[in-house]
Amino acid sequence: MTNHYLPVLIVGAGPTGLMMACELERHNIPFRIIDKKSSPTQGSNATWIQTRTLEILDLIGIADRFLKIGHRCGAINLYENSKHLVSIPFDSIDSDYPFILMLPQSETERLLQARLAESHIRIERSVELIDIKQTNNTVISIVRLANGDTENITSHWVIACDGANSTIREKCQIPFPGEDIQEQFMVADATMRSFLPTNEIHVFFEKGTIFSEKGTLFSAFPWNTKDYRLSANLYSSHPRQFFTEQEVKELVAERTYGNYIVEKVSWISPFWIHSKIVNQMREQSIFLVGDAAHTHSPVGGQGMNSGLQDAFNLAWKLALIIQNKAKPALLDSFPLERHSIVSHVVKETEYLTKMMLFDKSFFTKLRKFCKNAAKPKIAHSLSMELAQLNIQYNESPIIDYHEKPPTGAPKQGERALDVKISNTARLFHYFQNTKHQILLFTGIHCTEKNLKKLEQLQQWLDENYADEINTYLITTEEASQANNIISDKNNIIHTRYHLKTSAIYIIRPDNYIAYFSKKPNEDTLKAFLNEYLIYHG
Repeated sequence: MTNHYLPVLIVGAGPTGLMMACELERHNIPFRIIDKKSSPTQGSNATWIQTRTLEILDLIGIADRFLKIGHRCGAINLYENSKHLVSIPFDSIDSDYPFILMLPQSETERLLQARLAESHIRIERSVELIDIKQTNNTVISIVRLANGDTENITSHWVIACDGANSTIREKCQIPFPGEDIQEQFMVADATMRSFLPTNEIHVFFEKGTIFSEKGTLFSAFPWNTKDYRLSANLYSSHPRQFFTEQEVKELVAERTYGNYIVEKVSWISPFWIHSKIVNQMREQSIFLVGDAAHTHSPVGGQGMNSGLQDAFNLAWKLALIIQNKAKPALLDSFPLERHSIVSHVVKETEYLTKMMLFDKSFFTKLRKFCKNAAKPKIAHSLSMELAQLNIQYNESPIIDYHEKPPTGAPKQGERALDVKISNTARLFHYFQNTKHQILLFTGIHCTEKNLKKLEQLQQWLDENYADEINTYLITTEEASQANNIISDKNNIIHTRYHLKTSAIYIIRPDNYIAYFSKKPNEDTLKAFLNEYLIYHG
């Protein structure tokens, strides 16, 4: 039995654990990542990559790798029997990625692992956590190695990414309240010929028959022009574990009214929906993220994406603490911010799933929903929610909400907005680092006196917070002598942010807005930054 110390131990090498590892590596934080499985995920599993996740991958610098092999879906179509009810398009999404990217989980994991391999980071497989203990400010994780030996790993922090059946959650005796929805589903991967658009998602609902009051649900999610993930409820009187290829072919033909013809089925599995969330995502030095903290209906493809965002939210905060650049209270914001978001997802997906499966008035509600969803404003709102671009941290202890931005401008707690500055440059390109970004807008018409004041503020910030912050002067003028200038001579950025006069935005490393003010003042900025950053000036 050996004993090693390190800052962070990540338990679980699924998408959430891999994202956590990629982010800690990007922040130069030493860690180990273990997984009890001997090999990566081989199946398709989680297949949706939402727009918000693509923006995260863009900030990391690897979005292009996913776009190269993923399949872009531009809309979701809903049907009642064979009648098309509505198409919810994604082309109005306020992002450089106005689509859902369909990609098997095995490929998502492969790309994240490849990113780690570039930094010579090894995933320790066939290493199973069997017990965990917290003493003072350290955690002792007892693991069993592939050869049967045990090892004690002493770390300051442990990140539980070990899934819905989390050993860490069990050992810490953290309750996982919720319920198991009784209806059984079948999922399958199939090659099919399609008579419907292959760059869109198609979901079929059918009323119950005289033999069953329950309606049926069938979904087809394309990975390319011929390969699909299929999902269907069974309304079976007893649980089933095995299905034949012929049964899948018949089910597809029946529920899609001949719109798909199955050529080959490569994988079939039973599936049950669990709707659960922990009451606490932190237990002293242990954090629960992804499926270890919440699991829910796959409606809308939110699950894996929520876990990836958990990791992205936590990593930068933990890195600042380990590097002694922030106060310990910063970590309190992780459960406060993320629990409310995932709790909403769990509740909404559970409600929708139960309504689809068990509500006798569902089809009346479906028609009403589709009628409203055909309206552009509502369709835009729906697509923004599905893409996870409407996530907002409304009550975070590390966000200043005091001053209201102009009407139409992005608000504190919302994600920052990207701007296409030219054919080759975007505002988000300046955010591809691990620091906070402070944007000093000069205003469309800036006097020499105000410009000088902003330049002095930028110099003060650079002198006192350079390790944690990048400060950019966004100016319509060419004469400024500031170090980091983002030229906005055509007012594109100012217009996008609805600003005519000078203003300050602070963007966190996870791309959410932490602060806004129209008053460039050193004392006010220092007071906010020192709420959680350690001032070294």
